[in-house]
Amino acid sequence: MSELLARVLKDAFRRYYRSHSVPAPPNIDEREFGVGDYGRKIVRRHMSFATEREFQRYLREEAPLYISYSVGYFERPEATPMEAKGLKGADLIFEFDADELGLFSPKDIWICNHCGAKGFVSDLKGVRPGICPRCKDPAKVIMFPDPEREERLKQEVDTLIKDFLMSDFGISSREISVNFSGNRGYHIHVRSEALRQLDKETRVELTEYITGQSLDARYFFDVTSVPMRGPKPSDPGWPGRIARSVIKAIRSSKDVSDLVMLGVDPRMARRIMRERQTILDGILRGVWPFLSREKDVFASITALVRALSPFMGKEIDAGTSADIHRLIRVPGSLHGSTGLAAMPVSNLKSFDPYRDAVVLPERPYLHLHVDMAPEFEFAGQTYGPYVDKNIELPLHVSVFLISKGVARWSLATRD
Repeated sequence: MSELLARVLKDAFRRYYRSHSVPAPPNIDEREFGVGDYGRKIVRRHMSFATEREFQRYLREEAPLYISYSVGYFERPEATPMEAKGLKGADLIFEFDADELGLFSPKDIWICNHCGAKGFVSDLKGVRPGICPRCKDPAKVIMFPDPEREERLKQEVDTLIKDFLMSDFGISSREISVNFSGNRGYHIHVRSEALRQLDKETRVELTEYITGQSLDARYFFDVTSVPMRGPKPSDPGWPGRIARSVIKAIRSSKDVSDLVMLGVDPRMARRIMRERQTILDGILRGVWPFLSREKDVFASITALVRALSPFMGKEIDAGTSADIHRLIRVPGSLHGSTGLAAMPVSNLKSFDPYRDAVVLPERPYLHLHVDMAPEFEFAGQTYGPYVDKNIELPLHVSVFLISKGVARWSLATRD
C-alpha cells in the first residue's frame, strides 16, 4: 500500500476514534494489547492500559488500523517474556471465519501474487478458490458481501451457542457474547468464572468434543440388546445429534448412491432404502434393528454423521479456543481490512454486517480507480460491478475497497 493510501485510511480512522468512544474490554488493567498496521494485524504487543480513559486517549491519538486485546488476565500484562506476565485465567473464545469454513462466493475475487492473474471466483472452472488456475500457486481470495454466506455463518454461530455451549455445557446466555469480527466472521466470547481457569489441554478437549474429532459412534449403542438399541433424536449431546443426522440423511436421500456418497457402506445403504420407513420409526424410539454387531457398521454411522454435522473437523478455529495468550479484536474498534466496526451483536438473526457495522461517514467522497469489484450491497446501496474503473464513491465504501486492496485513490475524474 502506498504512503498516500495509508494516509487516507489513517485519516478516516482518526476521525472515527475522535468522534466515537470505544468501550474498554472488561478488566482492562489485566489485559495485554496489540496493534497492527497496513497488512499486518499485530506489529506491536505487550502493551497495557491502566484505565479506560487512557485506552480511549490512545485510540484518538494513534488511530491504529487494528487493535486487539488478550483473552487472558495477567498480573503484569506489559511484561515480557510471556511467562513473566503472571497468568490469572482466560476467557474462552470461539472463532468462525468464512475463509476457514471454505465459504467462498461467486462474487469473491482471486488474485495470484506469483503470476499476477486475477478474476472472479464465479469464473473458476474445476479449480478450487485459493489456487491460481494459471500457475497453480496459492491465490489470495478477497471476499465481498454475500447474504447466503452471512446466513450460513449465523447458523454455525447459533448452533454452537444453543446446542453446545448452553445445552451440553450448561453455560448461561448471560456469560456468552457474540461479536462481529469486522471482516469475515464472528467471535464468541465466554466469560465464565467456572471456565476461566481451564488449561490449554482442557480447552483442546472442549473443541474436540464440539468438532467431533474423536467421535466413535459405537459408544452410543447397546450391542447386547436384540434388536440393537441406540440414541434417539431427543437425546442430549452427541447421541441425539447422531440420531438426527441419520434421520436427516435417510429422509433426504433419493437412492442408494446418496447414502454411499455420505460414507455409508453400500450393503447397508441398500437395506436402508428398502426398509426406509421402518428404520425411521425405529430410530425415533431408539431402536436400530438394521445394524449388525460388526465393527464396520459403526464406521459407516460415524462417517455419515461427520458428513452432516455442521461442526465436524473444520468449522471452529481450534487454535483460537486453546490459545490462552491469544489476542482478539477489541469490540467497537475498526478493522483495517474493511473499515467496518468489530462490534457486539445483540440480535444475530437480524444483524447485517454490511449495514450495521458501517460506522464511517458517507462524506467526503473520494475519487478512486477500482481495479476489480463485483456488484455488492453496502450501507443500503448497490455498488459495482467495476473493472478498471475511475469513479467517485462515498468515504465508507471507498475505505472498504481500498482496505481490500482492489482500489486506489486517484485524481482522475470518473469515466
